[in-house]
Amino acid sequence: MVSIQQISVSVIGPGHLFNGQPNQDSVLVKSVPTGWVAVVCDGMGSKLHSDLGSKLACLAVLNVINKVDFIIESKELIKQIYQRWLNALGDVKAKDAVTTCLICWLSHKGELRTFQLGDGLILTSKKVLEHVDSNDFGNITTGLGKSRKFSDWEITHHQLNKGDVIALMTDGISEDINQGLEMEFVNAISENIKGKSIRQAKTWLKNEFRNWATPNHTDDKSLALLVINK
Repeated sequence: MVSIQQISVSVIGPGHLFNGQPNQDSVLVKSVPTGWVAVVCDGMGSKLHSDLGSKLACLAVLNVINKVDFIIESKELIKQIYQRWLNALGDVKAKDAVTTCLICWLSHKGELRTFQLGDGLILTSKKVLEHVDSNDFGNITTGLGKSRKFSDWEITHHQLNKGDVIALMTDGISEDINQGLEMEFVNAISENIKGKSIRQAKTWLKNEFRNWATPNHTDDKSLALLVINK
């Protein structure tokens, strides 16, 4: 049985606070029968129900992974997640609730499966996985409610060991980290939360995100972090 230390935090950005809008990110880390799942979603800001889209996407992932085997085919898993998300939206149109979706699924044997649709960053001790969709006219990220193509998902599968780290973060964080320093950033967080209760760790990390060093930052900031203890 894998044992982890985990933390998940989502902080509304100054831009949404100023405009009286809700946090459009959502994050969760939960134990499931097959191990652990972490999800980070970033609702597309221009969409009317982007905050709802991101929350329901996190729940859709959790509800599906709670009921399936770890060896389920990736295409079937994503199909089930997308359908669960659509059903949860009810009368809300998918195009009005577009959200990115970053998933890490860790088995009791330390196997890790990752799935990413849209921008943001998935980071492990083995590899940095960042996906940004853009053109000369700026960011045009994809997400649930915009893409229906399996090929738009980035998928990995590898083995982790004791001491390895898994982090998922929205672009409100990842875009402000200098390239090549991603692991240093995550390791600094994992060192700072050692010995802290979950409540203490969350309070500290929320304060760090609210006092973000990048001048004139506006975006919501969400991160899920897992450290394998054994």
